Amino acid sequence: MILIPSFAFEACTILKDFGADNALADDFLKDDFEEYSLVQSIVSKIEYPAYGVVCANAPENTTLEEATIAKAANTCLSLKGVHAAFVIGKISNRVFKMSARSDGTINVQLIMEKMGGGGHFTSASCLFEKAKDEMYKGKPIERAFDEASKKSNSTIIDATVLSLIVALIVFAVG
Repeated sequence: MILIPSFAFEACTILKDFGADNALADDFLKDDFEEYSLVQSIVSKIEYPAYGVVCANAPENTTLEEATIAKAANTCLSLKGVHAAFVIGKISNRVFKMSARSDGTINVQLIMEKMGGGGHFTSASCLFEKAKDEMYKGKPIERAFDEASKKSNSTIIDATVLSLIVALIVFAVG
């Protein structure tokens, strides 16, 4: 049984007094059909390189909003048995974004920080340009992955995951 504290009801009353409208808020937070379709198309192409880890690549001919890539990663993470999700998509002609999400068993922040990004233990991302030659070689990614794996509390992720992440990046920027 979940108990809701009394201050939650007081907060709702105050919001209502200031004109808050649940129906309007719900409508504002809805995704449009095009974005929903894009997220579903990305999620439909996920790969499972290792137990509990999924990776997906957005269509390379489509320029996406950063939020769409993040929503795709969140959707992947909502699948049963998924502990970490990595989604890559193009956000401009030369810039790609990798969005990483975790249920807390894998520290995606460390991985993204080592790749030049940042975030939180369970939600992080990084940006990279198409022209960076070092991304094609995968060496910075390997170092980032190795260092992050040592600090993470998970043994789920392994070299197979790294190779898929490198392959996704090469495919996306290549």
